[in-house]
Amino acid sequence: MALIIADSTCDLTLAQANELNIEMLSLSVNFGEESYLDKREITNEEFYEKLAAAPELPTTSLLSPGDFAAVFDAHPNEELVVLTLSSILSGTYQSAVLAKEASGRDDIYLVDTRTVCAALGLLVRRAAWMAREGSRAADITAAIEALAARSRLIGVVDTLHNLVKGGRLGKVSGYVGGMLNIKPVLMIEDGAVKPILKARGERDALSKMRMLVFEQFPIDARQPVAFACSAGGQERLALFMDTLGLTGPVSDVGSVVGTHAGPGTVMIAYFEK
Repeated sequence: MALIIADSTCDLTLAQANELNIEMLSLSVNFGEESYLDKREITNEEFYEKLAAAPELPTTSLLSPGDFAAVFDAHPNEELVVLTLSSILSGTYQSAVLAKEASGRDDIYLVDTRTVCAALGLLVRRAAWMAREGSRAADITAAIEALAARSRLIGVVDTLHNLVKGGRLGKVSGYVGGMLNIKPVLMIEDGAVKPILKARGERDALSKMRMLVFEQFPIDARQPVAFACSAGGQERLALFMDTLGLTGPVSDVGSVVGTHAGPGTVMIAYFEK
């Protein structure tokens, strides 16, 4: 049976990863000289408490080629399918490429999903289901690449401050979240985080997200949908799900994505028609 390997920005819990028989590798978050493995050495609750008290924005660290080499070596007789967050957002995918090249193996398949968070989680869940049903690694890879091309991750954040300061978004004129009650609406597009709309206030933001989901980038109702929120975003997410009339699994935005998205973020992940 093929083994699925994913990075921790898919924001599955450790228990969920174990249940799905996924090898989940943790990126790191760094507060000054202190470094923590996402989900293994710091919980989401602990992370947001430290974030609120930190004088400086923490940094994040990618997975190294050695991290991938270790898990490749631990599974020498299995076909492996590796799903990573977008190569635009992190060098993690390139680390997997280097580790595969060093291994000399031709039974390791790499997918740059060009997304992250709940959208990556949907792809990982699908890959795990296919592996459990006995699909070969090449077939899983082809199916996930096709789905990834239709993947949408749309969210609203309180401010772009963390994204800009953390280098995940260039300075964008006119998008000054946190001022005048402006709520930036963001989307992963071509593997990068892009602001696509400005909303004035909570309800306007949720209304604009509904328009995106049902009109501009219409959802494929036959496919699963997922949601995510960071600390402080639970009430906003409940209102958003009610506005959409959609339900699905909800994940907590972990320390790596949370460093850049900040508290109060809500997201929806789905597949476009």
